[in-house]
Amino acid sequence: MYKVAAAVGLAAALGGCAPQMTKLEREVASKDVPTAMFVFFQKDSVVPVEGSEEVFDQTAAVLSVFDNIGVKVVAHRASDERKKIEGLPLDEARVRILMGHLSERGVADKVVSAISQGNKESMAAAAGGDRAVDRRGELIFGLVPGG
Repeated sequence: MYKVAAAVGLAAALGGCAPQMTKLEREVASKDVPTAMFVFFQKDSVVPVEGSEEVFDQTAAVLSVFDNIGVKVVAHRASDERKKIEGLPLDEARVRILMGHLSERGVADKVVSAISQGNKESMAAAAGGDRAVDRRGELIFGLVPGG
């Protein structure tokens, strides 16, 4: 009886040392890992559209729950946007903004790679000509090397 009580007490003590999951992390842990998440930007800008904070939070939660998953950050520019902003290619500036938002959430070390694509991967034609879909950043999940 004493051994059982000691084991239960030890388990409770060790459980108290483990970091507690947030509600969002518990929700993420109960689902399959998404393939990708998207952030869209205002035209000619590095400012994400409203609602993007939730995407960054969910990305951070995935990366905190699954330690063998990383993310590739890919940024794009629509053909009707200016090519540069403050001396940087617009898509490269968007990569930096995306990575900054992830870094603020403690996941910069989990970023596998970052790529700026310019307007090479247009999706506007598939979206009925809506160029807003090309003002995007993609957060593409995958296994980390050796994961």
